[in-house]
Amino acid sequence: DNGRMSGGVMMKFFLAAVLTLCRISMANAENLLIVGEDEIRQAIEEEFVEQGQNQALDVEFFGGQTVFHIENAQKAKILVSGLKTDELQNRFSCNAEIFADGKSYARTNITGRYFLLSEIWVPSQNIQKGEVIAPEMLKQITVRQNRIKPSFVTDKERLAGKEAKKLLKEGKIVMDRDIGNQVLIKKGDVVTVVYRTDKMQITAKVEALGDGGKGDKIEMLNPKSKKTLFGRVIDKDTVEAEIQ
Repeated sequence: DNGRMSGGVMMKFFLAAVLTLCRISMANAENLLIVGEDEIRQAIEEEFVEQGQNQALDVEFFGGQTVFHIENAQKAKILVSGLKTDELQNRFSCNAEIFADGKSYARTNITGRYFLLSEIWVPSQNIQKGEVIAPEMLKQITVRQNRIKPSFVTDKERLAGKEAKKLLKEGKIVMDRDIGNQVLIKKGDVVTVVYRTDKMQITAKVEALGDGGKGDKIEMLNPKSKKTLFGRVIDKDTVEAEIQ
């Protein structure tokens, strides 16, 4: 019994000590002001703007202290100075001074890389193969310019009205090979071919030997003469023949 009582007393002391430590930790947390990477990043980006960089950018840190825990302070301010950039490697360095309630608290030299940002258009939903991309199926996202490749299609005007050649996933950048003109004429369709010259215009019925969208060049077969010819798609019923 004495052992159980002694154990119970010890447990009470232990719980009391834990509660006391928790209260101390909470009190310290209430008096702790944290300056983190987000605040440092914003101050550096504002300094870029001050130096004439009006395009949005993203910053990565390599060296220097970027998190500060300041006790018994109500307000912090960051002063960035001496910003230097290497445009070939997109590197930067600068000095940052942290002020707490108007007094200098710490200084650090920060190095890192910066990346220019661009707004691009991507699908706002999954677009199935064969679907025509409507403007409301697109949304804007922000990406680093160095991630945009020549094969990417990122303009709304170049995406809207095109036909998906494969499943286009929501939020993913579209590549040039993933889209094409909307198929207006399909292989096997009977369409009207138009021959135009300065003096006359002749029409005839032909069979399409391949698929084509507006402006695409397709091959056709004249069922009467059994000759093949080429032309450019005007609409779903008409092809303008190339004069040979």
